[in-house]
Amino acid sequence: MSQILKLYTDRRYVNPNVGHLPLLYPFWGNCDSPSIDKGRFDEWTRVGTNYVSLVPINECDGVLFPSGWRSCYTNFDDWRLDYRNAMELSAQAEKFGKKLLIFFNNDSDEDVPIPNSLIFRTSFYRSKRKEHEFALPGWAVDFQKKYPHIDFTVREKSPIPTVGYAGYVDYRNLLEWIKFIARRLRHPGNHRIGAHLRGIAIRRMLKSQKVLTKFLLRDGCLTGRADVQTREEYVKCILDSDYCLVTRGGGNFSYRLYEILSCGRIPLLIDTDCVLPFDHILDWKKICLWVDQTMIEAIADIVWEFHLSLSEEEFKQMEHRARRVYEDWISPTGFYSNIWRCIENEAAINKQTGIEII
Repeated sequence: MSQILKLYTDRRYVNPNVGHLPLLYPFWGNCDSPSIDKGRFDEWTRVGTNYVSLVPINECDGVLFPSGWRSCYTNFDDWRLDYRNAMELSAQAEKFGKKLLIFFNNDSDEDVPIPNSLIFRTSFYRSKRKEHEFALPGWAVDFQKKYPHIDFTVREKSPIPTVGYAGYVDYRNLLEWIKFIARRLRHPGNHRIGAHLRGIAIRRMLKSQKVLTKFLLRDGCLTGRADVQTREEYVKCILDSDYCLVTRGGGNFSYRLYEILSCGRIPLLIDTDCVLPFDHILDWKKICLWVDQTMIEAIADIVWEFHLSLSEEEFKQMEHRARRVYEDWISPTGFYSNIWRCIENEAAINKQTGIEII
């Protein structure tokens, strides 16, 4: 397959309540909604035609569902429209021996019941993954481009590792602990597992002398509504850390992971059976400090031993690698310019090869 991905799509199948995909911004216009991350697709809008072309269905590598898939739990009418449209496009694709590409950016891990499809999604589980499912990054703005006045210099390796985190956790004091327990009793199984894991990790590291901590604990989730000062404090917290704590959010994925990579810092990833982009190509355990959630009680020891095992040069290489992975594979341009590899290598998804290409 050519590295210029040839896609067929049809504007008639755009859900008017959703709009068209960012993948189509170079062709149909950038309609990203105003937010703190506005501008994240600007580069892709400018250069996307160098990597993707729109062609007749008989010439394409794949057929594209032009709107982002909606969760049936969010708006059933939108979901029903998407389902009908996707089934029609899937049937057209199958006639020409092609797959239908569907993008599902959502916290939900529900099934996308469309045959003959390749699903690119943010939230799902490695142990339940289907062969036609691939991870989609949760895109924030590229921090190095958004904040050119901030110094993104690579850090030197220090004798004691510094772990950073800015955000909210399950509880910070006795009163919040009582409220947390009350919520768990009222809503069993619905107690913000990501915030709880962050809380466990942070409390363990605060008690340890093996790590230095740079924690800015907030009152709540500020995604999409943080002011400029709060956002810059968040960026500086990442930059002042050797390792930056990452856990899942409402869905089994994290926007924070990609923000940290854009800063050229090493993610301290708590693995919750997650799936990461291009994991049949990239060896993520060479990109992140990887901690299984069952080992979270020992997180300070794990960070210390990992940090001790790295030479100064290896530590800097991991920082450089984080930024290269973001630019080449995770940014909108990096990701979209490589999705042809998923179409070409669908059968390789379960091999977990971890090819060293970075």
